[in-house]
Amino acid sequence: MDWKWWREYGSTVPPGMELWTASGYAAKVFSLNAIATEDGGGVATAPGRIRHGGNSGFAAASLALHFGASRIVLLGYDMQLTGGRTHHHGDHRAGLGNPDADKLRTWCTRFAQLAAELPVGVEIVNATRATALECFPRRDLDACLSKPPAQRPGAAARVRARPRAAGLLGVRRDAEPAEAG
Repeated sequence: MDWKWWREYGSTVPPGMELWTASGYAAKVFSLNAIATEDGGGVATAPGRIRHGGNSGFAAASLALHFGASRIVLLGYDMQLTGGRTHHHGDHRAGLGNPDADKLRTWCTRFAQLAAELPVGVEIVNATRATALECFPRRDLDACLSKPPAQRPGAAARVRARPRAAGLLGVRRDAEPAEAG
């Protein structure tokens, strides 16, 4: 599904950003960095992989952990129907996926697994205004931004050593995903 997002919204991403995807196909078509994923919640167990948790927000938090973040601030993680919408920005058009109540509960469970498995020295804070995600401490965004994060042991080495190309992670860049049709 990640490649569908890039097809729909990729042109709206500001230039100059480091762009990542979990889709080898999207990496090839849109010239992105790719990372391999594992299913489920919690923290990835295989080197060079992240857990996707079933949604892009979880994958983003997992990618930040992979790169050595010591604090992750969640913003827009509703995990519930807010104002009748399934996403903080409103529903996606057909084909991009909008979660139902069961999927939202599954996502909350996967985030709870992540909270339980966080490495020592890592803090995840939820600054989302209206959220069903209760496994992380809640803080106002201004409070989060006023306090610099602590340095996570070994983080600088992980950032310097991170792979820049999908091929280094063993992601097939030439295979179109099954749902690409």
